[in-house]
Amino acid sequence: MDVRREDIEALDAKISRLKMEYEQYFARTLKREPVKLRDEINRTILNYTNQRITNTALKFRFQNIVSRYNTFKQYWNRVLRAMEEGTYHRTAEVSHVQAPNDGVTTGPSAEEGGASRSEQSGNGNMERLYREFIEARKRCHEPVEGLSIEALRKTVENQKKKIEMRYGARELDYRVYIKDGKAKIAIKPKK
Repeated sequence: MDVRREDIEALDAKISRLKMEYEQYFARTLKREPVKLRDEINRTILNYTNQRITNTALKFRFQNIVSRYNTFKQYWNRVLRAMEEGTYHRTAEVSHVQAPNDGVTTGPSAEEGGASRSEQSGNGNMERLYREFIEARKRCHEPVEGLSIEALRKTVENQKKKIEMRYGARELDYRVYIKDGKAKIAIKPKK
């Protein structure tokens, strides 16, 4: 029996469903870990691995799907281990940080509740962004050694210039978030 394109697409859909179910399980929406679906996917992958796939494009697609699935499995196992050890704490995936103004203050807005100039200074916001980024990396078990506030400031400045040139926006919104088990910083024009 040859592996068909429909079989590979069905496997990809099952993996996407499993990813969603694990996210629900980690958020404590689902009561039980989706073990049956995971076992079914493992059996399917093992079955397809033992078969010869003659179509090169199909073989490449299958290998990419398996690689992505293995990455998910590593992440799920890490979170499951942390849950067993009692060190896993589900927090909001997105935390907002004010834009670092590099010392330029535009005056307190209604949302800021009339914050003082020192609270609005660029250094304080950059330090907060740095702290949140480090905390997010630690939660994802990513290395934090060698990460300095100056390196982050330089990276943020480069991205800030690109976004300002592309969108013509002067006010930007910075946020730290976690996606696919990795900490990231999003820089977007304020709406």
